[in-house]
Amino acid sequence: METILQRLTDLDEVHDAILVGKDGLIVAGILHSEDEEVIGAMSAAAFGSISNLTAQANNSEAQHVIIETKSGTIQMEETGDLILIVTTQGQGNLGRVRVEMQKACKQLLQVVANY
Repeated sequence: METILQRLTDLDEVHDAILVGKDGLIVAGILHSEDEEVIGAMSAAAFGSISNLTAQANNSEAQHVIIETKSGTIQMEETGDLILIVTTQGQGNLGRVRVEMQKACKQLLQVVANY
């Protein structure tokens, strides 16, 4: 798992990549913050709330969420019972980040299935 996340952070745009359970506990991560547990818990809660909103509004589940900030983005994608969270800095190629996240999610699903 760490290798998959490392490949994401090797992209110029990507600053952090963490994998959390839907309960907010960190499974694996490359995070440049000392508040890992808080970020993991808040990310899972935010994704859960957004999923509930999309279920109510669209009768559909959220798959990929992008939150734009002044300094970059926070992107979240569901992968089985886990959530992949990636942060970017600056105005890089967000499409490339999303494609690489989708690849990483497929790889992570295979890793989890092998346990």
